[in-house]
Amino acid sequence: MVQLKEQKNFFLVHTGMKQHLFLIINLSVVSAFVILGFSVISPVLPQYALSFSVSISLTGWAVSSFAVARMVMDLPAGILADHFGRKRNMVIGLVLVLISSLMSGMAPSYLWLILGRIVQGLGSALYMTSSTAWVAEVSAGKYRGRYMSLYSSLIFAGTSFGPVVGGYSAAYFGLNGPFLVYGGLAILGLLATIPLHEPAPTATSGKLIAFGDIKDVLADRSFLLVCSAVLALFFLRAGGRSTLIPLYAALNLGLSEEQIGILMTIAAVATSVISYPAGWLSDRVGRKIPIMSCLFLSALVGLLIPLQQNMGSLALVMVFYGLATGLQGSIAAWPADVAPEGRLGTAMGTYRVAGDLGYVLGPLAVTYASGSTGDTMIPFIPFVIPSALAIITGIAVVWARDPARLRGAAVIDHSPEV
Repeated sequence: MVQLKEQKNFFLVHTGMKQHLFLIINLSVVSAFVILGFSVISPVLPQYALSFSVSISLTGWAVSSFAVARMVMDLPAGILADHFGRKRNMVIGLVLVLISSLMSGMAPSYLWLILGRIVQGLGSALYMTSSTAWVAEVSAGKYRGRYMSLYSSLIFAGTSFGPVVGGYSAAYFGLNGPFLVYGGLAILGLLATIPLHEPAPTATSGKLIAFGDIKDVLADRSFLLVCSAVLALFFLRAGGRSTLIPLYAALNLGLSEEQIGILMTIAAVATSVISYPAGWLSDRVGRKIPIMSCLFLSALVGLLIPLQQNMGSLALVMVFYGLATGLQGSIAAWPADVAPEGRLGTAMGTYRVAGDLGYVLGPLAVTYASGSTGDTMIPFIPFVIPSALAIITGIAVVWARDPARLRGAAVIDHSPEV
């Protein structure tokens, strides 16, 4: 009798794990469509902005306007996900992404492009915040790091070919071609999202008490320290990978859109390769070591980029840059670890606000530093800004609490592999 009960429990546990894994893969694939669309336009976005005859210092708004809108919507999206479920947010978000892709791709002026990017940011926030919260919920426990890194690595794998697709579509169909590709990916995302089962709301109250939710989340000092690291990583990603690298490759090295797409794909592939192992490691040794390594190594490698004088050497540096940034694979698991009960969506929304704040400030800071010199090429100084911020926040997270480290130490040597 006892043996039958144990067998039944074993079956239920492993069946539940398989269901969770299937759901995570499902969400990862759909999220990949959303992020893939962004990576499709990333190699050409700065050049597309320049095609409207604006200065280099203004091109940062083509990236940052998206992040401003997403930052505004992140927290409301998380609160709505906690109280009213996630699927509705995800569907509305994908519809907005579709509309905004058409607006941006057919923009008659730079202002119209910015408006399209704002709508795109709102849609992305609704979808990605809800999706991340869903994955964090079903992956709770000692395997959260590797499950959430699996989510991240599949997204990175899905985006690996985005820059190449974007570069070639721009070369053959014009700089607005990648935006139309993004719209097609949004349609695929809708087709994959609609059949998903609607999760039950996780909030303890049916009322939308935003200030109480936010206060509960921000009460943890470690959560704030982790969010500072998230801000630095997104600052580095948006200011460096999405803005400085394409501009440096185009203006300083004279590379084509296809070549820039290849460079960014190289980095994305390297990131996807290392992301899951980084999450597995974070379940064993805690979140702090991988994240600090990511911040320090990304900062150092980022300073090597403006020293390269040809595509071959820059491609090699991009491999190491991708590997360094991939160490952040479990970054979303850390704020989820310290989120209060019933406030996971709000915590994920706050976490994404920190990231999007970095996404706003990064392009604006580096393009202003570049444009203020009056030079038509990208100098070395703008690359120092995101690297310095990454090093500072890497030191700060030493004082952050790391529940996964204690959990990993307790199960290391006698927990089953997933």
